Amino acid sequence: MKFMKLGTRPDTFYTEEATRTVISDVPYDLSIQINNINFLLHKLQFALLPKSGLLQRLCSNDSGGDQTDHSRIELHDIPGGEEAFELCAKFCYGITINLSAHNFVPAFCAAKFLRMTESVEKGNFVTKLEAFFNSCILEGWKDSVVSLQTTVKLSEWCENLGIIRKCIDSIVEKILVPPAKVTWSYTYTRPGYTKKHQHSVPKDWWTEDISDLDIDLFRCIILAIRSTYILPPQLIGEALHVYACRHLPDTTKARTQESSVSHTEELVERNRRILETIVSLIPGDKGSVSVGFLLRLFSTGNFLGVSPVTKAELLRRSSMQLEEATVNDLLFPSYSSSDQHFYDIDLVLAVLESYLLIWRRQSPVVTDNSQFFRSIRKIGKLIDSYLQVVAKDANMPVLKFVSLAETLPDIAREDHDDLYKAINIYLKEHPDMNKAEKKRLCRMLDCQKLSPEVRAHAVKNERLPLRTVVQVLFFEQERGSSKAINNKVLSQELNSRGRQTPSDLGKLKLGPDEKFSRGEGTRKTGSYDKRSDSGTMAAEKSESKAVRGEIEEVAEADHEKRREVREGGRSGSKLEAKKIMQKGNGSDYVRDKGRDR
Repeated sequence: MKFMKLGTRPDTFYTEEATRTVISDVPYDLSIQINNINFLLHKLQFALLPKSGLLQRLCSNDSGGDQTDHSRIELHDIPGGEEAFELCAKFCYGITINLSAHNFVPAFCAAKFLRMTESVEKGNFVTKLEAFFNSCILEGWKDSVVSLQTTVKLSEWCENLGIIRKCIDSIVEKILVPPAKVTWSYTYTRPGYTKKHQHSVPKDWWTEDISDLDIDLFRCIILAIRSTYILPPQLIGEALHVYACRHLPDTTKARTQESSVSHTEELVERNRRILETIVSLIPGDKGSVSVGFLLRLFSTGNFLGVSPVTKAELLRRSSMQLEEATVNDLLFPSYSSSDQHFYDIDLVLAVLESYLLIWRRQSPVVTDNSQFFRSIRKIGKLIDSYLQVVAKDANMPVLKFVSLAETLPDIAREDHDDLYKAINIYLKEHPDMNKAEKKRLCRMLDCQKLSPEVRAHAVKNERLPLRTVVQVLFFEQERGSSKAINNKVLSQELNSRGRQTPSDLGKLKLGPDEKFSRGEGTRKTGSYDKRSDSGTMAAEKSESKAVRGEIEEVAEADHEKRREVREGGRSGSKLEAKKIMQKGNGSDYVRDKGRDR
């Protein structure tokens, strides 16, 4: 930081209540009122009037041409207020003052206001300030940034005097310098970075310093950089990311009761304007900013209530880069007053629907080797992994969970193993679900897309509805796959469900802290004929008959309805009773009952 020292006399200004006086044997003859501060000064004794063209004119009008009379002047509209005027007064008195980038702007504007120019007196204050500005402040990196930031309070004056334009030009010129030629000091506090151990200057060395600027000044710098087409879009995107992290609230933190109270309307409006400006500055190149950053802006925009245009732009950009996202990029708390669940699943659903809209519009005939096919499969893995996380939310409604899972097209899932894991976690975390909700949740599963290991677990999962287990059993019976899961083991499992655990059950991993388990209870539903047959066909026929027998035992649970049929009940029930009594066609019965359920 550069400094300029002017004057040699000691400071003789002192303040008593709202009055500032110069210690002197000569009585004061000039009183200047600025806001609530009254300055008691001297007209000619210490060359105050000779250096200020404005004070000369005002005192001349006030005293009728006699400059020796006591004069009283009000200067409430002086830029920089009483502090800037005191710097100008001390310069006139020859008192030592230190000028830097922090106080240059108000001092310069006040000197211009008082007309302390060369036309009034040689070597005046304005001339010295201009020399310091051009030779020191504009030549330095941080000096230019600090001076530009101080122009916020005097933006109109600084705009007219050209200070803002000169500072922006100086800053942009230094940003465009190749990193290898950067020799000045800068701020860079990224984790893991230390200047002593780094021999090269990082490409984004300038981003943290300009993030201290007001959003309007920051916008001017970014637009000036973009107009040169020298820096890559990713570097401009990084500057936007740093500024957002510095000024916008972090929506990844847990929701608290104070979050809606601690933000005043003025602060919310300020943050809303910052976010909308940042979105307008994002380069149009795909990948200029990360999808995680876009999703964070989208979440923050929902919280702040940004304009629909800004939301639509963020939704479009996020969906275009959704393939690059990770599960952590999708985890945001819900700020809706009507929702009690923690995770904002509506945000993910909106982005997914937008992605699918673009995907269906752009994708040609999908083949196994096409880029569009690989893209939708990657999204399917991402959403199923996200479902496994949000399933642990105890307040997550089953309809929202199912809605997101069913939004994916069938082609997005190569198998249903990850979906099964998410459903099992949800069932574990929501033990109070009724039968209808469980059926609605498990209806999404396609047992034909489950791996043998997952099917082996499903048939002994006490959390699943019995209908889902029967569907898995029946699929195995139709498939006749003795290599995947032995039918004999499955039928035994149905007989003694909850009593036996296969040795390979522990090999199935669902998540970091999720384990499969069976219930404590046991149930005896029948017996299995263990007689060995001589031929393979006879063995398979025996196993098939055992499975059908167990399925029929499930059907007999509805004994009241069967009794009503036997007692002659409604005529419409006789046909169903006839179907139930046909023991020789158990597989057809399962198909019919499966549709009924």
